[in-house]
Amino acid sequence: MVILQTETLRGWGGQQNRVLMESVGLSERGHKVLIACRPGSVLSEKAKQSGIKVYEMNMVKKAHLQNIPKLISIIRDEKVDLVSTHSSVDSWAGGLAAKFTGRKLIRFRQNLYAIGRDPLTRLIYGAADRIIVSSGAIRDLLTECGANRKKMVIIPETVDLDRFEPGIRGLREELNIPDDVLIIGNTSTFTEVKGQIYFLQAFNRINKEFPCILMFAGDLKEPFRSQHLSHVNEEFRDKVIFLGHRDDIPNVLKTIDLYVFPSYCEGLGTALLESLAMERPVAVSDIPTFREYIEDGKNGVFFKVKNPEDLAEKVIALLKDGENRKMLGKNARVTIEKGFSIQRMLDLTEALYQEVIHAA
Repeated sequence: MVILQTETLRGWGGQQNRVLMESVGLSERGHKVLIACRPGSVLSEKAKQSGIKVYEMNMVKKAHLQNIPKLISIIRDEKVDLVSTHSSVDSWAGGLAAKFTGRKLIRFRQNLYAIGRDPLTRLIYGAADRIIVSSGAIRDLLTECGANRKKMVIIPETVDLDRFEPGIRGLREELNIPDDVLIIGNTSTFTEVKGQIYFLQAFNRINKEFPCILMFAGDLKEPFRSQHLSHVNEEFRDKVIFLGHRDDIPNVLKTIDLYVFPSYCEGLGTALLESLAMERPVAVSDIPTFREYIEDGKNGVFFKVKNPEDLAEKVIALLKDGENRKMLGKNARVTIEKGFSIQRMLDLTEALYQEVIHAA
């Protein structure tokens, strides 16, 4: 198969990680995979480093008149069989290019935001041969918005179990943190829906009852870093560490004793999956998405959504119970091994692509 993946965003998150892992994995299985994305994007650089052929183009709405002909040319020159689109802007350009050239079209949906009910949105979703969603929660939302449920296939995000290996070394020595100091943390991108503000607010109570360190990995520049830190009492601010963007997330996760994910709008939660793979005990917001793979008290603990007090209470209880944390972590790894391995994702995706390509 020859597959063209399109992606809009410059930054890095679960969606871009999925594009890269799928592209590399299918390439290793003998398929030809191309990526069309924005110049200077993290995906572009990582894809090039992984040996994936990249076409850089300005994926913005005002550039549709330039991008659609470019994509049509790529599809014809590279003899593309199938186009997979991921974000809003590239889905318009990639979707129309696929239809103009008679190629099969896959529309990915990996976030939990409602789509429009206008005719144009219905057109682009209706044009897709299949819609791949990361979770049942996304499928249900799209159905409520009028998308064709029969076209939807659930293929969850994945974790590279070889890379996210619990036996690797952490960062305590680099950060000069003693082994007996517990660290709670989060590695998701900094956006409002990820809920880090509630975590910061909860830290005031957590640190009063159980002194610890709060660690974040993710790009957060000024003045936003100071705005986030303002939610923490001044006396505790020296206990908050912002690592910034890190490419060694497995090592960061190894350093964290308890992973906290306060997101209140999540398609699946790649950052959470990665923490589970690293055998981290987790405390997460009680939303339908997480209930698809987190069982309260078995491989994680729930706290009330947008509730710093309940978050603090659950975290404090876990910090005081090392045996429970260990049990949750072991079960967390099993969850990923059974349901979210890269091989399972590639098997499901490859089979679906071949089915769509060979359909009458």
